[in-house]
Amino acid sequence: MNITAYQVDAFTNKPFSGNPAMVVTEADELSDDIMQLVANEIYLSETTFIKTSESKDSSFRFRFFTHSEEIDMSGHAVIAACYSLISEDRILLDDGITKVYVETNIGSVPVNIHFRKCEPSDNTADRNDPLAGIAITGGNTGILEKILINQEIHRYRPSDIPVSQIVDILGIDEREITNTGLPLEVVSTGIETLLLPVTSKETILNMNPDLIRLNQLNKQFGIQSNHLFSLDTFSEDCITYSRDFIPSLGMWEDPASGTSSAALGSYLIRHGITSSGSMIMEQGNEEGSLAKILVENGDSENTATSIWIGGLAALSIKRNVVIEENAVTIG
Repeated sequence: MNITAYQVDAFTNKPFSGNPAMVVTEADELSDDIMQLVANEIYLSETTFIKTSESKDSSFRFRFFTHSEEIDMSGHAVIAACYSLISEDRILLDDGITKVYVETNIGSVPVNIHFRKCEPSDNTADRNDPLAGIAITGGNTGILEKILINQEIHRYRPSDIPVSQIVDILGIDEREITNTGLPLEVVSTGIETLLLPVTSKETILNMNPDLIRLNQLNKQFGIQSNHLFSLDTFSEDCITYSRDFIPSLGMWEDPASGTSSAALGSYLIRHGITSSGSMIMEQGNEEGSLAKILVENGDSENTATSIWIGGLAALSIKRNVVIEENAVTIG
């Protein structure tokens, strides 16, 4: 069996930047074991497999695999997969907002695709601005402005982890957390995310945590993602700067996490840090190439539990995958 896989970078409009995910757009014939084998061989943070949805309410079924296991949800992988379907003309766009629903392990996820029909020039996107709209052609000719996915906040709880224990693993001074005056909290969007406030952006940027011990701590307390953030940012248009460590899911660091950004957006609203209807969050471990993630309030009556996150995406690599006798070869 031959299938095609696309490496698509999310939260950017420039290839080979942002947060990469591999996308297999035709996965109906692939078993769970084969999907895991493909993800093992590709070895990116996540591989999304697109199947025909069994739900009348959803257009497609998305499955997400890391190199070690299936996970229930991945924000950047949803954006990458939707961009792939748009590129194949399997999602046809209206002028304005096109709403689609994708079926996931946590239920049906709404996606709003913002698009403007026009005759685009070749140089529409500002490659120095990862949020600048991009020109697309084919069945959809115009400017793709942004892809937003809805992230429901399922629950939140105070963290039981002693600050002294977590700072020892992170290798930072305890006052970097306590001086923020903000709580450590675990928020679930399908991924159990520990939110850790830190005073200085430089502390986060230069951080080199003991990820083996962090993995052990996460398993002890039922945590999958560790999202360290600061209100001290590199870009004036951003509300937070962050890094995201996820050793419990078989990855050391996620360069741009949509699910964790949704959790953080909810946290900022609930704790009165912002009342803004729209936020931009920067994330990454290299100051010169930080991803920018859009975070918007969803329901005006329930802004802390309905969050939209997103941005743009760019195709970097198209690869041929050969599957035979439970072996996978990537071309």
